[in-house]
Amino acid sequence: MRSSASISHLGKLAAEQKFGWSGKNARMMKPRLVLIEDSAYRIDAFIEWLAGSEFVLIVCRSGGQAKGMMSRGGAEAIAGIMLDHDLTESTITEHDQNMSATDVLPLIATKMRRGTPILIHSHNPGQAPKMHRALDAARMSVTRTRFASLTESAFLEWLQEVRDNWEDVCG
Repeated sequence: MRSSASISHLGKLAAEQKFGWSGKNARMMKPRLVLIEDSAYRIDAFIEWLAGSEFVLIVCRSGGQAKGMMSRGGAEAIAGIMLDHDLTESTITEHDQNMSATDVLPLIATKMRRGTPILIHSHNPGQAPKMHRALDAARMSVTRTRFASLTESAFLEWLQEVRDNWEDVCG
């Protein structure tokens, strides 16, 4: 269940205009992966799968944390996003109790460069397809698989897409 939008020369120019950065700036930064997830078990699995990789993992355990991180900027250093929908296990504020990844989607759509690989690993049968459609419409490269079906090898395959995309962006 994957759709993709490729990074072209015009896409790079649009990214430079939209975000004020170029591949030259991105090359100086370690690529970041943003994990929007509230389950300690799943967070631990992603940490284990990323051990020894070149990526810096940023974990957002609540909708509020994810919105705050996306609002602050720094999108140019984000190489990929791993996205759960239901974020109620680790609420930090009272406001977080009513938030989900759906609340973060508009920021992802407006702050991230087109073609950014996004892995939706949510088990929510109604919201995961909606997130997929919304991110696909925003021209992101979306892969969707339930976490229970996600193997380390499938994750590493997605991670290779992230690397390839990052190399294209960095030129």
